[in-house]
Amino acid sequence: MTDDQKTFRNYLLTVFEDQCQDIIRSLVWISNHVHKLPHNVHVAYHRLSSLERNAVIREVLVNGD
Repeated sequence: MTDDQKTFRNYLLTVFEDQCQDIIRSLVWISNHVHKLPHNVHVAYHRLSSLERNAVIREVLVNGD
């Protein structure tokens, strides 16, 4: 996992907890607030390809942490 993926993963896990462990709500929230993300998360998010972002989401869904 790349550093950008780790950054996105950590932020996704935080949002996931805030959204009562609802992955759909978490992804929608991130999508709706992408311009308000912390700078390091925003930069990492945009550097990741769709495949890399999907790998992070898959890991969170499978491992839950």
